[in-house]
Amino acid sequence: MTGKPILHPNRRNVLAGGAAAAIVASQGLTFSVAAAPGNKRLVVVLLRGGLDGLALIPPFGDSNYAALRGDLALPRANTDGGVLDLDGFFGLHPAAESLLPFWAAGELAIAPAIATDYRGTSHFAAQDALETGSAGGGTTGWLNRAVAALNGNGAQGVAVSDDLPLILQGPGAARAATPPPRPHRNPGFFRQVQLLYGDDTLFSSMIVQGERERQRTTETVTEEDVQSGRGADRAQFLPTSAALAGKMLAAEDGPRIAVLEASGWDTHWKQGGMEGRLARSFAGLASGLAVLAGALGPAWKDTVVVVASEFGRTVKPNVHGGTDHGLATVSMILGGAVAGGKAIGKWPGLSEGKLDGSGGLPASLDTRSLFKTVLVQHMGINGNAVSSTILPGSGSVPAIPNLIR
Repeated sequence: MTGKPILHPNRRNVLAGGAAAAIVASQGLTFSVAAAPGNKRLVVVLLRGGLDGLALIPPFGDSNYAALRGDLALPRANTDGGVLDLDGFFGLHPAAESLLPFWAAGELAIAPAIATDYRGTSHFAAQDALETGSAGGGTTGWLNRAVAALNGNGAQGVAVSDDLPLILQGPGAARAATPPPRPHRNPGFFRQVQLLYGDDTLFSSMIVQGERERQRTTETVTEEDVQSGRGADRAQFLPTSAALAGKMLAAEDGPRIAVLEASGWDTHWKQGGMEGRLARSFAGLASGLAVLAGALGPAWKDTVVVVASEFGRTVKPNVHGGTDHGLATVSMILGGAVAGGKAIGKWPGLSEGKLDGSGGLPASLDTRSLFKTVLVQHMGINGNAVSSTILPGSGSVPAIPNLIR
């Protein structure tokens, strides 16, 4: 099935689309765009902080899933209040239900156990590997190099964010355009709200409780964890940036390559199960992707969206009701140009003996396989150029067959 999927008009989609349309002109945005020829569109969505793939795409069919996940295990699919069934083995977190129509339309594929070639737990090093194309990959981004291959020296990129993301940094022309002020990110904002509502018993108690939770969270994580978002807004704001990026990509003379960012995925503390702060991030992510598809309109049929994070989380929860840094996570590939409705890469299985040294899910697929597939089969870049220049050192990393229409 090709073309734009029919999106269910559920409450989450309606609210996301309406909010994005209402504030797109005034809300601060975090996205990047680059000019490229032709009708093919490519969007890379970076989830900064380390996505718990087992929460977004729970492998409820794995016999060890419930026991190892403990309190974070979600109810099985096909049970009352359980996860949304995808293929009888993998499910979708209900908060991300906006993605279900893409799966049903054959426009969404999942890579449930994917990782870069980096094998540590540093957010910064892992994000650098994701954006440069390999661990120790230098100071330029693989997408910048891809734009140069597509458009020569005329390639041009702009990041509407505080800083140009590494993935678009390089010799190609690119710049960062500072977005309008965002009140929720201003220093002292929550203190101002606290003073404003200090006499309101309900709001005052909620703010105090939130501050206490924030303080306890800060005491259990490192400074790098706190900064893992690298300035990107949280996923709840993704629909806004997705709306504008989609509109620009849809324009006949607009850019063809975009990068979106969302933070808030470092869930060491009380990440929640069916509900909670991680579920809210899933809702923002899914709504943002649905808004992006809607904004692209007919151009959706020529679009591939890659959603990736620097690493995953531990399989077992920690003592704080969260998860720590692991290895493999899930990537999603969606778009009208995607041959989806399937999982790609071998599932390594969940058992004590199969977990990696960090207690995370072992990887069965290299992120460079995914990037290479999209660059060669969708964007039409020469495979030798991809292996030698855009993703150097990836000659032995194969592309994925039958993923692009």
